Amino acid sequence: MSIALQPESSLEQQTQSLLEKLCDPEFWRELNPGLSVLKFQTAEPIALDPEELDQQLAELNHEGYFQLNAVLPEIDMFRMAIGVEALVEQDLPPVFAFVYDDYWQTFQRVSPLLTAILGEDYQHLPAFWTWFIPPSDDYAGWSPHRDRITNTLRSDGMPNVVTVWIPLTDAVPLNGCMYMLPAHLDPNYPDRLEDGRVANPQDIRALAAPAGSVLGWNHAVLHWGGRSSHKADLPRISMAFEFQSQDLPPYQSPLFSAKVLPSWAQRLSLIGRQISQYQHMYQLPEEWAAIAQALQEMQ
Repeated sequence: MSIALQPESSLEQQTQSLLEKLCDPEFWRELNPGLSVLKFQTAEPIALDPEELDQQLAELNHEGYFQLNAVLPEIDMFRMAIGVEALVEQDLPPVFAFVYDDYWQTFQRVSPLLTAILGEDYQHLPAFWTWFIPPSDDYAGWSPHRDRITNTLRSDGMPNVVTVWIPLTDAVPLNGCMYMLPAHLDPNYPDRLEDGRVANPQDIRALAAPAGSVLGWNHAVLHWGGRSSHKADLPRISMAFEFQSQDLPPYQSPLFSAKVLPSWAQRLSLIGRQISQYQHMYQLPEEWAAIAQALQEMQ
């Protein structure tokens, strides 16, 4: 049964009632009993041999992105995909997946690669999202963009800040996989990043990725999510988080440790912030503005 706002009571009453449910950890446990809430378990890092790590770093430098296929356990991806579907069935923004430990811990598992890119004490930015793109001609990922266009690359071409994107279901062209204009094929990279045009469409890459893959890119490279299709076999369910080197001023505040799971109040506050800051990319009903603001005030 959906907890969406109902027409028979006032908007203020509905908003308050929904907010109380969202702030109750037990509500989330009952909604997804297969996921963890506030157990703070340790995540096992993925294993990367030195040769594979060097190859991924070289690709990141040359093309602006890396891709590790199916390195996370399939059973965990399935469990988390089911968790996102449960949120969607309740008319909740999929970003509420981050009330659960599992989604945070999955990003912790990528620590060997992120440490090699950003340094030992890399930090979370308050920037993350979860997507549920159904098999339909009416839905698509986010439109072509660069995450940031100033001061994101070092003199050697490596990034100070990266986005990590993980598909929980297989991401293919028919359900809106990621698309990338490789850095070395982009005539506007790295000096004219305000120009997001694609000179040669044949240079675009469709990054098909099985569930449990780990994709990442610097913030200067041009990328987007594709359009889904009614011919797709399954929805594209995915999540992304941004990370930066600790040695630089924050690209957004507050930064927080990538090694420690946030408290309950911090999670809700951060989720509220995501709803507010990505409203222009992911249209939500008007009443969520008030809920997002109330959540942000919790920390």
